[in-house]
Amino acid sequence: MKRSTLFLSGAALVSAIALLTGCASGTQLSATRTFDITLTDLTNPAENSGQPFSPPVFITHDSSVKLFDLGQTASNGIQNIAEAGNRAPMVSALQPLVGSSILSLQTPLSSPLLPGTSVTVRVTVDAAHPYLSHAWMLGRTNDGFGGQNSINLFDQVGAKTYDVLGMDAGTELNSEKRGFLGALGGGNARDPENGVIRVHEGITGRADAPLSWNWSNGSIPASQNPVARVTITPVDVPMG
Repeated sequence: MKRSTLFLSGAALVSAIALLTGCASGTQLSATRTFDITLTDLTNPAENSGQPFSPPVFITHDSSVKLFDLGQTASNGIQNIAEAGNRAPMVSALQPLVGSSILSLQTPLSSPLLPGTSVTVRVTVDAAHPYLSHAWMLGRTNDGFGGQNSINLFDQVGAKTYDVLGMDAGTELNSEKRGFLGALGGGNARDPENGVIRVHEGITGRADAPLSWNWSNGSIPASQNPVARVTITPVDVPMG
């Protein structure tokens, strides 16, 4: 099983992944391929620690669809996920594309994915819709989220594992203050940042949020320590 630390999206990364996971010479793949996608919350599972993930959105799609990208302004869908764990606006925006640029759209779970636990979804891809993307909130942040963008599954042979970094939507200041951070209780007021998507710095303890919510690992800062692990396992068997 291969493992990669994923800094998320970008055309160059997608191309590199396609080369790394390409078929061996002479291997033929079926017209439609099926994969199990397991998302695991790697943050601290101790009581009242770590980062619960909001219920995620998974899609398989063509190259015209992109959920997010580093250095770009967050879409309305990503903003709602990152600030409130609300996937409904994203689902509403994507649903009309199902059957054209999106092959499948899945919304597993109705409650948060807790630290140390996993969820598995089964997806299909084909040559016209080879990519997997997904997104979910880091539930104890102002506007933190995680996910992957445009991972090429169609050419993948064998299981592959990605370690996924936490992202900052750039839509709200990371005040970590009561009244602006819903996980602390007492309201979830907005404090707009008007920034762009970047790797998240983690919980710093600068205000009311406890450091136990951070996902740093000893000497490894949160910006370099993954929040999630995604394991992608082919269900079908290549022919030939």
